Amino acid sequence: MENKQLEILNGAVFALQQATTDKQLNKAVVEEAMKLVFADYGKLYLYHHEQLKKIFSSSPSIKRATLVKNKKNKEILKIKTPTILDKVDLQSLTIMNFPSEIQNVMLIPLLHNSHTLGFLLLYFVDEKRKLTELELAKITLFGTSASLALTKAKLQEESRKALEIRDRFISLASHELRTPLTSIHGYIQLLYARMNKQKTDSVEARWVKELYVESLRMTTLVKELLDVNRIKQGQFAFVFSEVPLYEVVIRALDRYRLTDANHPFIFKTDLQQHQTIIVGDFDKLLEMVSGLLGNAVKFSKPDEKINVQLSNDQGMISLIVQDKGKGISKKDLHAIFEGFYKGDPTSHIEGMGVGLLLARHIVDNHRGKLKINSKENKGTSVAVTLPLIKTANPK
Repeated sequence: MENKQLEILNGAVFALQQATTDKQLNKAVVEEAMKLVFADYGKLYLYHHEQLKKIFSSSPSIKRATLVKNKKNKEILKIKTPTILDKVDLQSLTIMNFPSEIQNVMLIPLLHNSHTLGFLLLYFVDEKRKLTELELAKITLFGTSASLALTKAKLQEESRKALEIRDRFISLASHELRTPLTSIHGYIQLLYARMNKQKTDSVEARWVKELYVESLRMTTLVKELLDVNRIKQGQFAFVFSEVPLYEVVIRALDRYRLTDANHPFIFKTDLQQHQTIIVGDFDKLLEMVSGLLGNAVKFSKPDEKINVQLSNDQGMISLIVQDKGKGISKKDLHAIFEGFYKGDPTSHIEGMGVGLLLARHIVDNHRGKLKINSKENKGTSVAVTLPLIKTANPK
């Protein structure tokens, strides 16, 4: 095939790739095919629930022409290669206000893995129109590219709908769980406080502590799911004030020392509370730090140290959470901020895999940066930098 013809074909395929909607893609399939073989009209049919549906017509004059259901057409629609049909086949194939000037039609099957997705019909006014070998080669290659583009678009649409259903279910389930869980957690919290006052080490006291820890974990999971849904809907609101990040970190560490006593947390900093003040949302920052600590706990073995460091560097405050756990593979690094990432599906890691998605969103909205360095079986280090606003001496 000559270079010029290859350029023309590449241009047609590129037009398919540039389409961003189903409507644009369907139009490009018809119009680019017409250009390749100088057709006068074109029409695209695709199977939908085993029925051929008219998707796009190049001209109103052929828009009303429809496929006829008969025995002969069943044979015609089994064609697997681009074919020009004669006048008799043309009259058999279509009906209803078909333009009389059209003399023949090229039938181009759109195939994917031997499965027929549909057909591209190209109509010609010239009665003696025949396919040259070059045109046949071009339209065959184009038909393959069009089939791939249509299949890709269909799979993307199916994925989008599946994700919408998933997100809707998670949102509804989270809202329904929140009310009863709040009541359960509240009563368990009261029992836990009473047992602490009594300073007893009875079996019942240990049961209440376990209930408290698990209800706290469940409350966090539900809150994370609700927050992910709010992010997607643009409703994840922030209330900013002056916040000492030192206090945020201490609060998060205290919680995890209670719920995950088997993991020793090593906190290092030379900063005082007044040296860590930033403009931020205290609750959201607490959620971010808790999420980073939670990930470190999940991917570390019991008794493995988790290092937490807070430092000041040229007007920025840096928080580093480092573990010596299983780490993240290179192939999975791109997915950790997409939500619902849990790495190896056979690892039975607890949680919903949304901690880093929430953390990055919170850091971004505080004008900060979040970076991850990780190696399999070596551990993970997460670094968060946020702009300081106050470094004055204490009064």
